[in-house]
Amino acid sequence: MKIMCRYLSSFLTLVLLTLPAGAEPIDVSGYGNFTGEPGWNITQNTSHNYFYSDSGLVCVATGEAEGIGEEVYADSFVENITFLTDSPESELFPSWTADGNNIMYIVHRDETGNNESYVMKSNGSEIERTGIGEGNLIGFNDINPSGTELVITKSINSQQGLYLVSLENGTVSPLADDPDKSEGWGAWCRLGQKIVYTQKSGNSSSELWIVDRDGSNRHRLGTSENVGTGKDWCPLGLKVLYSARNSKEKPDLWVIDWYGTNQTQLTDTPYGEWNPSFSPDGKKIIYISDEGGKPEIWLRDIEGNYRTRLTNDIGIVDSIPRWSPDGSKIVFTVHTLQNTTGNSITGGSDSNLENASDNLITNSTEIAVIKLENAPAVSPLPEVTSIKIDSVSTILESGAINIFHNHKK
Repeated sequence: MKIMCRYLSSFLTLVLLTLPAGAEPIDVSGYGNFTGEPGWNITQNTSHNYFYSDSGLVCVATGEAEGIGEEVYADSFVENITFLTDSPESELFPSWTADGNNIMYIVHRDETGNNESYVMKSNGSEIERTGIGEGNLIGFNDINPSGTELVITKSINSQQGLYLVSLENGTVSPLADDPDKSEGWGAWCRLGQKIVYTQKSGNSSSELWIVDRDGSNRHRLGTSENVGTGKDWCPLGLKVLYSARNSKEKPDLWVIDWYGTNQTQLTDTPYGEWNPSFSPDGKKIIYISDEGGKPEIWLRDIEGNYRTRLTNDIGIVDSIPRWSPDGSKIVFTVHTLQNTTGNSITGGSDSNLENASDNLITNSTEIAVIKLENAPAVSPLPEVTSIKIDSVSTILESGAINIFHNHKK
């Protein structure tokens, strides 16, 4: 019994040491409905920075992905790059459907702001106008894991808001549309229950926020400022990957737990990195970087051992890279000409470069796909219904912390 008490004391000490200064369990009590299962123990989970599952999924470990890594040649990763669209209009904000068979996107035809919504096969064929979310539509953001709901950004009275669209009946519901704030660019949690997004109030810096899918429980995550529009969740949704400049001129990649602790800077370089996206197996990250002189797509492993540039002089600016659900392809937008205002967007000193490349409307913007060389097959993720960790007694007995998830058969 004394030995058990000693181990329990050591374990609890470890938990307390891993909590950031000032963090208390009560700080995250508002997220109790995240998994839909009582008994989820946040305090225990904060001591564990990895996520493993029986399907081999992993997540960024705090402090594990720091450094820039050795640069390797893209030839070993890229099989080919194909343009899916080629029209006088601008095609923007591509989003994979949950089955990976289709790509949803918007078309910008003029300066009225009345963008149109479309869908096409993953090879660029069978293009159809859907009308989804049209009317002050700015862009598609992300489709939920089950493929039934789409997060979009709309402009209402010249103010951006975050909205949820049912892909089954087309209804549009507000998620975050405070008239005094600019809110948008959401990303779904892999459990399909929460959404992270960017919020900006007046002249203040943009921040990272989180909201339930029904629009409730809105909270700020972490203390980062000048948060970029692009962000993503690690597989099965324990950590959020995003970019932020804070007081720097260029953006870096950051990661934070979904309940707001363990905020960690992943990159710290003289160039910018932004708009990140996790691979479906959680082992790699794609992002936009101006390391090569202009915004292009780069890939790195989560441990920071290597990095490689996937696009090279494809266009003036490459933006919004997103993995296909099976991890074999990456869809992105290519800005092939200068923007209509004539201002350069490739100078590198622009402090808003990470947002400019995402929101820029050029007079020739196309959608392209990277097919990866020898991409490992990734089984479709199960529809997760809950996740939990072992009890303290089990942890003491086994000497390891296991995290389990339930999913529909």
